[in-house]
Amino acid sequence: MRKRSIAVAVFLLFLLAGQALAAQSQVRISVFNFGTVNLDASGLGATVTNMLIGQLTEDKSLALLDRKELEAFLSMNDLQQNDNLDNVVHIGTRLGLNVIVVGTVEKKGPLIVIQCKAVTVDQKKTILNTRSAVLGDAALAAEVKKISQQIRAATTEQIGKEKSAEASVFPAPQQVRKRPGSRNIQLSWEAAPGSSTAGYEVFRATAAAGPFSRLAQANRPEYLDETVEKDTLYYYKIRAYNDRGLQSEFSAVVEAKTAVTPNPPVILKAEGHVQGIALLWSPGPGSEDPLPLKGYRLYRSRSEQGPYRELVNIEAQGSGEAAATLDRLQRVPYLDKGLEDGQEYHYRVTAYNEKEMESGFSRSIRGMTTRSVAAVAAEGDLIREIRLSWPAVDSPFLRGYHIYRSKEEKENFVRVKRLEATGGGPDRKVEFADKEGLGDQIRYYYRVTAFEEGDSETSPSPVVSAVTRGKPAMPEELKVLGGLVKKVELTWKASTAADVEGYKLYWSKEKEAAQYVHLKTLPGRTTDRYRDDSRGFDKLEDGTAYHYRLVTYNRVDVESEATAPVSATTKPRPSPPAGLQGESAKAKSAPLRWTANSEKDILAYHLFRATGDQGGDFERIAKVSGTETVDRELKDDTVYRYRLQAEDKDGLTSAFSETVTIRTKARPVRTEGVEVQVREGKAVLSWKASPEPDIAQYTVYEKKFFGMEKIAAVGTTQFSEPAPAKGKTKTYLVTATDKDGLEGIPGPEITVTGL
Repeated sequence: MRKRSIAVAVFLLFLLAGQALAAQSQVRISVFNFGTVNLDASGLGATVTNMLIGQLTEDKSLALLDRKELEAFLSMNDLQQNDNLDNVVHIGTRLGLNVIVVGTVEKKGPLIVIQCKAVTVDQKKTILNTRSAVLGDAALAAEVKKISQQIRAATTEQIGKEKSAEASVFPAPQQVRKRPGSRNIQLSWEAAPGSSTAGYEVFRATAAAGPFSRLAQANRPEYLDETVEKDTLYYYKIRAYNDRGLQSEFSAVVEAKTAVTPNPPVILKAEGHVQGIALLWSPGPGSEDPLPLKGYRLYRSRSEQGPYRELVNIEAQGSGEAAATLDRLQRVPYLDKGLEDGQEYHYRVTAYNEKEMESGFSRSIRGMTTRSVAAVAAEGDLIREIRLSWPAVDSPFLRGYHIYRSKEEKENFVRVKRLEATGGGPDRKVEFADKEGLGDQIRYYYRVTAFEEGDSETSPSPVVSAVTRGKPAMPEELKVLGGLVKKVELTWKASTAADVEGYKLYWSKEKEAAQYVHLKTLPGRTTDRYRDDSRGFDKLEDGTAYHYRLVTYNRVDVESEATAPVSATTKPRPSPPAGLQGESAKAKSAPLRWTANSEKDILAYHLFRATGDQGGDFERIAKVSGTETVDRELKDDTVYRYRLQAEDKDGLTSAFSETVTIRTKARPVRTEGVEVQVREGKAVLSWKASPEPDIAQYTVYEKKFFGMEKIAAVGTTQFSEPAPAKGKTKTYLVTATDKDGLEGIPGPEITVTGL
């Protein structure tokens, strides 16, 4: 209670000070804490914030809100500093500020990127949005000074415009809406943004051009005209006035005529949820409207007096029967989401028929969202443990709490626990012990949210912190032996500390990794060695550097500081074979040769082959101990691709060599120009010589009933034998054969008849 009283006093003092400063034409301004976009920017948010405050404080035309006063006000009202425009305007309005500065800081290597916005509260808009980048911390101060100058210039220009606009004319009411009923006409409107309205005057006429007469005076932005006649068209306009009696311009004229409309709905309940309110209403009973309902419009306000603004239009899907179904619907649910924690909201509902005739407002109903967690207590000085406690949140829909943790006070919070609610009354205390992943002698910061079904959660509680206890002694003389096949040997000096229960070994493929992965727990203080040869079912990789750090642990599993990283590299694979060459145009074979690997322990080379000049899978066809071989029994005139792997004495194989492509020798072409003549009782065959330069012979075949029969092999392009008897025939074919024994395709058949 004392803390709240002090905070209220601070807030009132600031408002009084603001009023005094306003008389001196000072601009009331505040700087929110700059957030950090990434981990590398840790601490820079606070640095930029402090620098900017220091620069703006030097300008006497600015009245800067003290940071402690700002934080006291935010804590008292469960508000947070962020760059959300609605949140900034809400806080600025409540504090009576003119301008609020927000932003973020990001670090990319040596580059520091600052995003800064200045928001004018009255106009609810951004008047400055700048992004700048500097190299290194040394240039940061100069850049922040430039940003402060931009903020001053934008603020001076905007505030001057606002004061000029305020002096010119008092703005008229806006968004005037009508809702004709059978016996009345309901009007509602909104005050112009930034206007200071004390009340309204409602004017009415029976013609658009007037004359208009003042019908009523209203303190709220709505009026129910019950002095209307049936089937009469009326025209309305609204004028506002402020506490100095200054009147605004008139609003736009709206026309309305009494009509039969649905009765106003009846709101049955408004249930508070996490950042939402569940509403339920029914159609108004006894309506004289013969038309079926088409839908409902839901309106919301932060106060019972209004103004109420339309939130959602719930319309029947389709028409006719679907609309009639909506007319019969007795309970209409709606969940209003995205609201502030522990805040009060007021609702009204209207119904409208298929001709868009809208009823009057229902009676208003109040709902309050679930409050956020408050007053979290943190207990430290425990071994890898922090104990938290807080008063339970009183809500029938509560499912539990989310606990968030960080090593920084204002950012990088990560959820560490989902704690289910266990029931109990509003005075119950909730307790939680955080034991997962904590370090030693480290301060941890916490905040807690409450959540419902679906994990919708409140805003976080105020941040609390506590420090954990210390660690056991670190191991000494950690050494590694590398160059081994798929393994690394590690040794260290056994600890003599009585509280050491054993050792934990961590590893990484990156020496400077932020976090090494746990590899093995080795119980026993006297343990002093370990062989690392696998990762689960997988062996260590070849030619790969492995980095290790070792810690001790005590009886409660608290680990010491890790040793400095030690590194070892496993034996590398052989290098890929080089110089692979192959000879083409060889008969049914491919001679291959390559350069011997530089490694001294190569035992063999594995030869792989694929068929075709592209595509096709490689298959291993041979294991060769030397640096040359011949692949035999190949197809004629066919493309083959080859590649190699080297294998050392430890069974390690290299990557593949480059691929070499060859084509085997083709068979001789078809024999052409075959002719036969019968001369002097002989059948004489002749043909053209084959174009290949290495033809060794020609083979003559006689075609018989069961196939071809070889009858002669000659070295020239002519052959003769006795002609067949008179009237008998013989059919011949001729092929060419080269010196490698490849026989060509037979020439065309030719037949001779005996004379």
